[in-house]
Amino acid sequence: MKYFFVFQNKTFYEEFHGGYLWAPQSSNDGKKAAHWEKMKEVRRGDVIIHSYRKKIMAVSFVERDVYVAKRPEELPDDQWQMDGWRVDTDYISFTDTIITSDYKEELLKLQPQKYAPFNRLGRGNMGYLFEANRSMFEFIIRQTALIQKSEIEKQRVLNLLDPREEVQSLVTDLESLMDLEETKAKQLSPENLAIQIKKGKSKETQKKESVVYYRNAYIKEMVKFLAKGKCQMCGDKAPFCDRDGKPYLEEHHVKRLADGGSDTMDNVVAVCPNCHRKVHILRDKKDLFLLEAVAKDNEKQYHRLLAYAEKTEL
Repeated sequence: MKYFFVFQNKTFYEEFHGGYLWAPQSSNDGKKAAHWEKMKEVRRGDVIIHSYRKKIMAVSFVERDVYVAKRPEELPDDQWQMDGWRVDTDYISFTDTIITSDYKEELLKLQPQKYAPFNRLGRGNMGYLFEANRSMFEFIIRQTALIQKSEIEKQRVLNLLDPREEVQSLVTDLESLMDLEETKAKQLSPENLAIQIKKGKSKETQKKESVVYYRNAYIKEMVKFLAKGKCQMCGDKAPFCDRDGKPYLEEHHVKRLADGGSDTMDNVVAVCPNCHRKVHILRDKKDLFLLEAVAKDNEKQYHRLLAYAEKTEL
């Protein structure tokens, strides 16, 4: 597990709502920068500390390794090229925020000697992504907890100090199986996906320090196929293509697995990253009703495709 510090003075709210970090591979004049290149080091399970105008707004836990992606449409386009690196990450924001300039001396002592976020005067270095460490992370979390106005918020922040390093490094058998199935599912035709969904059986959840829920890779690919490159919530085209050149959409369980929802066609939809983040944060009833209807339609389309696939097999 590695720790990083990101300055998001221009893009925090866009990236926060989208659940990602994004940096260009070069500027419009073709120049590269070390603070953008640092994105290539980010891996699943790493920790990001998020700064916006001197305030520590959030920390996040990286959900997947860095990958090449086009610039998201919501980001300013006046100074960056389209090609860049993207990291999908789970933001945890703070109700009350500390200001880094109030802790110059402490942060200067704690930060790494190389590629650090602050210069010798305690001011933020010009750039985007820099290295941090566990000591910086713990100090920032403890200081942030101290200024929370409620005990509930204080404890929520302090809970972030629970060690996640072992949790992230221990990949369960179930996670390995899901990775294998995802690779296989991407190579199948819609008809074969339908057959695999029918054959598939739900797997039991597994626990490390957090619960791992089984997600059927064939269902994931099927709903993406049915979405035809458009978000099933807002109707917009996928914001970019993944490393396989396919429109990037994310699976969403209308009723969360943690709440007893099923990993079945009538409970899964394909949405863009922005809508995915929105539905989890706002939990708007109108969105829920819409997605329930979409999921039911997905199930109907799946059964039609399955009937055709089985008829063809015969």
